[in-house]
Amino acid sequence: MTAILPSARAGRHSRLAARLLLRCALAGALAGALAAPFGCAPAAVRQPVPLAAPQGAVSFLVLGDWGRGGNFGQREVAKAMASTASSLHAAFVITTGDNFYPDGVKTGDDAQFRKSFESVYDAPSLGVTWYPALGNHDYHQNPDAEVAYGARTPRWHMPSRYYSFTRDVAPGVRAEFLVMDSNPFNLKDGEEEASQLKGADTVAQRRWLDSTLAASTAQWKFVVTHHHLYSAGPRGTNTAFEQFLAPRLKQYHVTALLSGHEHHLEHVAPDSTGPQFFISGAGSETRGTSATPATRYVESVTGFMAFSMTADSVLVQIIGANGDVRYRTILRR
Repeated sequence: MTAILPSARAGRHSRLAARLLLRCALAGALAGALAAPFGCAPAAVRQPVPLAAPQGAVSFLVLGDWGRGGNFGQREVAKAMASTASSLHAAFVITTGDNFYPDGVKTGDDAQFRKSFESVYDAPSLGVTWYPALGNHDYHQNPDAEVAYGARTPRWHMPSRYYSFTRDVAPGVRAEFLVMDSNPFNLKDGEEEASQLKGADTVAQRRWLDSTLAASTAQWKFVVTHHHLYSAGPRGTNTAFEQFLAPRLKQYHVTALLSGHEHHLEHVAPDSTGPQFFISGAGSETRGTSATPATRYVESVTGFMAFSMTADSVLVQIIGANGDVRYRTILRR
């Protein structure tokens, strides 16, 4: 079997990634399993695996870095999403930001909403509620235009730049989702979105995050951000944001962080008993990847993720634009 090879990168990290991927290739060849061993990326060549549809589960899809007028593979991903949503009876869709390339939108009736959203994700199975996060490209013009669009389009639920919502999973079991605006916490001078972000009130959002997590009685807790913490992509570990967010995720027993920003699909598990980290940023174009010691799976293919929640487990399936299940794992309480 052929392992995913690291991209050209000098130094210790590249050598570590190469050793890790060699170990994973050998383990995968012996095991022949879809779910790679801990710390391993799966083999790039594998037999197609059928989608699993747990009975009685509440399912949702996660899509990131996507809005390109149907181009760069976006429409193919949308078609696979429609089929998956139909099979799983998906209840909603979460986006991890960068909803409209290259420069976001200007107003609540911007043509981009029709061109990159309404006319692409037009299958009946995707006519469910969408819960978007804001990405850095959404800040290039007017991020509040996406809030305004939501005010007149029930399908697009964005009451403010950051918000939370809950879903019942089973009797006595609830899931809570905190959709952050991670952009003010990742401000870099000189970037196109810097002018929109200067003066953003991170204190208020920090208080909201802490108070909402502290008060949550949900059995499943998910935090959604655009910016990742850990990544096998070109940006690597987001150290400053990690120092802010990672302790909170652990303190409040968050099930998983759902992010984008890096243009690939990835599952990172720094601690097998702590929060899990998923990057779904391959809704259109992709970029190269390597691997990290905590990488359970990484692949530079267009696609999305499907989460199916039951009372005691969450099945995660990572799905490519051709509809194949590329990776599968189970989260337990």
